[in-house]
Amino acid sequence: MEKTFFIRKSASSDENSAPAYDRFQRIEKLNLLVDSGWVIKSFKCDAHEEYFILEKADQ
Repeated sequence: MEKTFFIRKSASSDENSAPAYDRFQRIEKLNLLVDSGWVIKSFKCDAHEEYFILEKADQ
């Protein structure tokens, strides 16, 4: 299973944007996901978006 975790507001779309947290809350949320078994698979960055692709084994 894969999940996209946006870390910066997207200029192109509200549906693909970071949660309405400050940067410290976003890091805390990312840490909680990692602690619950999600693994950071990759990091993507372009002019409009920055996000992690997280992966978790299907159970």
